[in-house]
Amino acid sequence: MLTYKRGKRKVLADYKFADIYKFYKEQYGDKALDKAIVKKLYSRIFPEIVKLMVFNTLDYRMPAQLGYLRVKKKEVTPKLDENGNLDARNLSVNWKKTKKLWLSLYPDKTAEEIKSIEGKPVVRELNDHSDNYRMSWFWDKTTCNIKNQSAYYVDITRDNDKILSAGIKMNNLNFYE
Repeated sequence: MLTYKRGKRKVLADYKFADIYKFYKEQYGDKALDKAIVKKLYSRIFPEIVKLMVFNTLDYRMPAQLGYLRVKKKEVTPKLDENGNLDARNLSVNWKKTKKLWLSLYPDKTAEEIKSIEGKPVVRELNDHSDNYRMSWFWDKTTCNIKNQSAYYVDITRDNDKILSAGIKMNNLNFYE
């Protein structure tokens, strides 16, 4: 089992590259490429596919009828609750600006003391740079033929999220809603 740790979050992967290569080697036997060459190919091909998906709005059709992977945009607007107060729960927290705000509000406290304070203000992201749209990776399962589709999900790596983020900030990209 492959485990990636970052804070309290864990993503477990059932298959590592070694397992994929082992399957490939079983399929092609002596004709199979060396493991180092295949790894190098993977490290060159997949980032280019992600760039095509981000910058050219490519819908990547996954093999074996697993569906399509694409970038999808969703409009995120703040709403008012029944009392007329701003309900910002659907807006993302901008942690960099929030921590900067906390340090200015509580200059004499340490990070651990600030962490224990209840009801601290947070800075929300309004997505002004993308006209109030939030872009995210989307697995379109309409053409997927596996059983129990709802039990599966795709978790995109941070490197690919960084490519998407850079593309959104640099260009005026137009994705499907």
